[in-house]
Amino acid sequence: MNINFDILVSGCNTRCKHCYVNGGPGSMMKLEDALLFIEKLDALAEFLPFEASFTLDNEPMNHPIAPIIRKAATTRYIEHYHHGMTSGIALMRRKDRHAVMQAYLDCGYRDFGITIHGNAAHHDEIVRREGALKIAIEAAEFMKSCGAEVGASLMFNRFFAEDADEIDGMLQQLQSAYIYFAIPNFTPHAHMTDFEPYRGSLSTLHRIRPWLARWQQQEDELTNVICTIGMLKEQLQQGFDIVPLFKCPQDELYMVVHQNGDLFVGNTGVETEHLGNLRTLDIQETAKRISEMPGNRDYGAFYEMDLLPRQEVLVRAIDQLPQDLLYSDRASAIYRALTMLGIPTKILEAVAR
Repeated sequence: MNINFDILVSGCNTRCKHCYVNGGPGSMMKLEDALLFIEKLDALAEFLPFEASFTLDNEPMNHPIAPIIRKAATTRYIEHYHHGMTSGIALMRRKDRHAVMQAYLDCGYRDFGITIHGNAAHHDEIVRREGALKIAIEAAEFMKSCGAEVGASLMFNRFFAEDADEIDGMLQQLQSAYIYFAIPNFTPHAHMTDFEPYRGSLSTLHRIRPWLARWQQQEDELTNVICTIGMLKEQLQQGFDIVPLFKCPQDELYMVVHQNGDLFVGNTGVETEHLGNLRTLDIQETAKRISEMPGNRDYGAFYEMDLLPRQEVLVRAIDQLPQDLLYSDRASAIYRALTMLGIPTKILEAVAR
């Protein structure tokens, strides 16, 4: 089991429609609080029987004293996990951006990444920030000039087919260290419903086929995560049982530290249990409670087993859908249908595999 504590030291500069951590503008954690909470987590980790790490989120470069917090991230019992993804907006608006980057480099963090959603207009629309793509590219080039390695995450959506040439041009310009192709799942977050009209489809994927090799992607790997409602119906009629999917043990446990020090079980935006405040909680007792908890990395871990629909219920619900959806390759229609039926995306992915 691995445990990760997400410390929300500052808000984000964008409000991405697909954000799985409910990002957006937020308050800054006081410096003394950030240092105290890191110290408390380190003390907590000493009593945990698992490997533990923490992540500074949502956009730590927003914090006015980011270099000090970054340097404080070196602890005895808990490792700082640097995911490296940034919108670039916080960094590029700082007058001390060279010092901020040097603080990261001095701590051994050389890997960074930016996310691309399409051309400038479409990217800015999805992240809900005018000029966001332009700044992200500028930030990537600046970070590279400081000696960092910068990768690109392609957030797949319905605009990719029409924007493929422009996306390819950006990737050629960046000469990124890696390219990651992200297909957002539907997860139980308030933001995710905003992304549904933008969701890409299998047809979209087929239309960008000429670019996939140039973008370091294998088409077979991408199509494995897209299937149809009809495929699910066939599997259910053959006796496919969804319950075991949700009983599979998870090997990671996610926890969140809010700006006021409250410690929660669950990922940011899907907190499921309040364990207390880091200022006052009993370290050893809390470590004991955490040690007995199951993993929750998969969002399926948040579902009540007794509430999961059985095969016959799902088949009847599927039969109520328009027939042209059953074997459609339109992923957007599939995900809308999932929302209507209350079927977790996890089920469809399992069928596709």
